[in-house]
Formats: sequence, C-alpha cells, structure tokens
Amino acid sequence: MENLSLEQIDRQLGEWLREERSVRAPDRLVEDVFNRTTRSRQVRRWPFPVRPASASERSQTWRFATALAGVAAVALVAAVGVVLIQLGSGPGVVGTPAPIVSPGPSVMPSPTASRVAPTPTDAPTPQSTTLGQTSARSLFLGTDAAPIAVTEAFGSIWVANIHANQVRRYDPATMAELARIPAPSAAWFAVTDDAIWITHQTDVGLSRIDPATNKVVANVGDVPPCAEPVLAFDSLWQSACDAGVILRIDPTTNEIVDRIPSQGHLWLTFAGDRILAIGSAGLAILDPETGTFSPLPNEDVVDAESLSFDGDTVWARTPERLVRIDPASGQTISTLDYPGIREVAFANGSAWLTSSEGVVEVNLETNEERRTIPLTGGGDIPFVTGDTLWATDFNNSLLWRIDL
Repeated sequence: MENLSLEQIDRQLGEWLREERSVRAPDRLVEDVFNRTTRSRQVRRWPFPVRPASASERSQTWRFATALAGVAAVALVAAVGVVLIQLGSGPGVVGTPAPIVSPGPSVMPSPTASRVAPTPTDAPTPQSTTLGQTSARSLFLGTDAAPIAVTEAFGSIWVANIHANQVRRYDPATMAELARIPAPSAAWFAVTDDAIWITHQTDVGLSRIDPATNKVVANVGDVPPCAEPVLAFDSLWQSACDAGVILRIDPTTNEIVDRIPSQGHLWLTFAGDRILAIGSAGLAILDPETGTFSPLPNEDVVDAESLSFDGDTVWARTPERLVRIDPASGQTISTLDYPGIREVAFANGSAWLTSSEGVVEVNLETNEERRTIPLTGGGDIPFVTGDTLWATDFNNSLLWRIDL
C-alpha cells in the first residue's frame, strides 16, 4: 500500500468496504466506524499566526500528509475488520459469520437534543456570593447558552437562551430547574392570561407555550421578529424589522389579524392607553384601529434604540443617555446621562439599569442614583419581582438572583 497514491488508496478502500458491508456488516456499521475514527471536536481556534509556506515546506508537508493518510487508511481497515470479527464470533465460535438480521424499529436519542437540552437533573447548582453589600446567587446555564430575556409568570422564572434554542423554567426560590422547552433562537417574552410567548430572534415568528404542560402549542408568524412583543388592546404586537412590518396577533386564536407597514417605526411599548413606537422615523403613536402612525417630534430621541414604560413616563434608551418622555405629548421631561445602558426595568419605586458594570438603581421620583450592584461581566436584561432582582449575563451564560 505504500506505493499507492491517495486516490488509489481511497478507491480500493471504498470498494473493499462496500463488498464487506454487503455480506457481513449490519446496516450503517461501516459509516459509523468511519465517523468514529475521523470525527473530532474543535476545542479552540488556531492560536498562532499563519504565514505562507515555502515550496520545500509544501513538498515536505505533502509527503507527510500522504504517509499519514496511508497509515490512517490501514488503521481504518483494521478497525472495521476487528468490529466485523467481533460481530461474527462469540464464545465457542471461531470465524463463523453472524447471520444477517433485519434491524427492527428502535428509539434513538437525538444527538442535538441531548447536547442542547439535557435533563433538568444535569443542571448546575446555584452558587452563593456577595455583590458589594448585596447577597446573590448565580446559576451557570451551560457553555454558550447565551440567555437574553428573563421574566416571571405562572409562579416560575423563565429564561430565554438564544444559542441553546430553548426556554428554561425555574423555581424562583431555589433556582431549581423545572423544565426545558425547545424554541429556536429564543429571545423575548410576552405573558398572557394562559400562555407565555417567546420570539425566535434569528428564525421566524413566535411560539406559544402552555405553562400547564411546558409544551409549545402554536407557532405563529412567517417573518423574523425583532425586539420584545407588546400586549395591548387584546392583541400581541410584534415588530419584524427585516420585513418592515408590525404583526398584530390574536393570542386566543393564534392568528395574525393584521400586518402593518412599520414605516421606520420598529420598537414598541404600551404606555397606559396607547402604543408608542420609535425608530428611524422618530417617535410616534400607533393607532390600533387604523394601523397608522401619528408623529410625536422629539429631537432628543432620534437615535433611541428602545422604549420602556414605568407606569407614568416613557424611557427612551439612546447610546449616550436615557430620556424620560411624557407619553401624551412626546416631550422630554428629563434626561439621565448613563451611556451604554443595555436595558431598563421598573419596580419598587426604582428604575433598574443594566450595563457593563452591573445594575444601577435610580429613584423614579428624583432621578438620583441609589446604588450600583457590581456584576462581573455586567448585566443584560433585568426583571424585578417582589424583593428579588433577576438579571441575565449573555456573554457568561449566567442567571443572577439578587436579594434587594
């Protein structure tokens, strides 16, 4: 075999494997052995700079690769042969081929499911720590789970893990994992009376999850969603940035009842009795009856990236600051110089701002900073329920439970 070229080795090996499989090997055995002997996991990226190889180096490299390929081919033949001998022989039997038995139906675990959705018993346990003067616990969600939104509903905490393609449900007191629900590129939640909805950030549409069964009962929408869905006027309103529309969904029938051209209005919030929208076209009110926008000119929010409502005023988040707005007139009430804020939540008379430094608590009445809770790696999406602050850490795949 040393005198054969790589092409000849491949051809002869392929012919031999096909002949042997047809008479001695069970279905898919050869492919399985080949996969096991050739597949390897990429642990890290190549850590060294790459330079062009000289002609002599390329020649040496090719000769080495040819020899290595020959050795690998021999090893593969030997591996298949050993497996075939073991299958054809048993105690007291020498060299007797095993009879060919047609494989019956079997249930095999899905490699993808086992990788991204192990059973809750496999989940890590919470780690207690102190953040400044504040007691907290963190829960590692798995390598590259990449959590985005967190919310409370139906007596549980729900976390959307975009890279793990699943929603996870937790006990709010113990952080014990209760369920994992498959959801492609899970990102943002909306909660209705009898369901929890999750957007598919890099896919299309939303999923409706039944909290009684922890099952997806409906998938709605055929365009990629963006931002958080809004519940208002007995409907779900979902922006679809790439498609340039806003979907109006009936959450009881799971049907799309309207597609509204967004006209540069992408991010929505429900401010008491009206839907406000922001985007490249500026601030506007969306009329739910006509699907039209009424502009609310405000130069302070031309570069706003999201809107939030604290119960009285609307907060527009820009790259450099937060702008508090009168939802009726659209005029600025006050500004807060907090560059790089990632998201805002409201509870207990405070605004909770996440950033690369951690979580900042701001007094809603005075706009004065009350405290900063340091988080290594920062916080992404906050949610406050009762005396507990929850926050996700996208880069480090962490869920934080912080005692207030």
